[in-house]
Amino acid sequence: MKGLTRLIAAAVLPLLVLSLAACGGSSSGGSSSSAAAPAAGSGGNTMESYSWTAAMSVADTTINYKIVRNFADSVKEKSGGKINVDVYTGGQLGNTTEFNQGVVAGSIDIGSGMTSDIVDFVPQAALFDIPNLFANVGIMRKVLQGEFMNVMNEYNKKGGIRMLGYADAGFRQLTSNKAVRKIADLSGQKIRVMTNPYHLAYWKALGANPVVMEFTEVFMGLKQGTIDGQENPYMNIVGNNMQEAQKFIIETNHVGHIITFFMNNARYEGLPENVRALVDSCSSEAVAYGNAQADESIAGYKQTCVTAGCEIIVLPESELAQFRSKAAVVSDMVREALGAELVDTLQNEIRKAGG
Repeated sequence: MKGLTRLIAAAVLPLLVLSLAACGGSSSGGSSSSAAAPAAGSGGNTMESYSWTAAMSVADTTINYKIVRNFADSVKEKSGGKINVDVYTGGQLGNTTEFNQGVVAGSIDIGSGMTSDIVDFVPQAALFDIPNLFANVGIMRKVLQGEFMNVMNEYNKKGGIRMLGYADAGFRQLTSNKAVRKIADLSGQKIRVMTNPYHLAYWKALGANPVVMEFTEVFMGLKQGTIDGQENPYMNIVGNNMQEAQKFIIETNHVGHIITFFMNNARYEGLPENVRALVDSCSSEAVAYGNAQADESIAGYKQTCVTAGCEIIVLPESELAQFRSKAAVVSDMVREALGAELVDTLQNEIRKAGG
């Protein structure tokens, strides 16, 4: 079925692009030839019409969708209907790799996923795979929405994208059928991880036995005891009913589940100044909205887990300090891969933010 979906997406996307172009807009950033009435917030300048496509592989229940939907509605309203964004969820325009390639190539205008998805295009995005970087969500958001976003956009540009904003779904947490109240309790536990060398190195350093497994196989693996646990944000834990297969949720807060919201860079840079300003403004509002939605949903997700019979374990600071100490091995790996200067820049921004 996935293969059929991709074939359909491949056939439909070129037709969609041609259709948009014929309507006077373009998914490649084209605009109508006739001048439009002044758009709201445009300072009296005229604004031409734009029609963009946005893609993601996740469902319309996610924070990713809520951010992009908020942006689409806001930019349409504030442009006086001159900017329209069609949002495609659930991999309608291809899986994660395929739609990311589409945004980089320019056949899709906007994408949303998470930082690990774009490492192939922007290697520096692996910076956020360093565990235990941020002491809390507030510090993470202050860094990602501050000057460091401009630093990262220099690298994003080389990869063909413009990051419109970084949001989050809180932190990734550990779930397990074995209680973890101290780092020693992880010894030998079979923990499912993504195919990511930094994640593998981290869980090995903690004494666990990391197991690479397709996400679609995780729930059954937990039920059958093939694995003891896994790690994901609350959004994915409850979204995939893992609370029904796990006894404990351990708030390790080890990696921020950072959501990306980006645009083809050439498309962005080719926009008139007033349109870019409107895109920036609506993007900022959409990220703030998404983060607020994340905070609200996490509280609800926690209650769902408790109601299902899970115990939520909050680790004391003394134990979290040991997690941070073990994470040094990954920090060293990233320094070697990306250079010490970039890692130091991020850590300096974290300190300035109060971390």
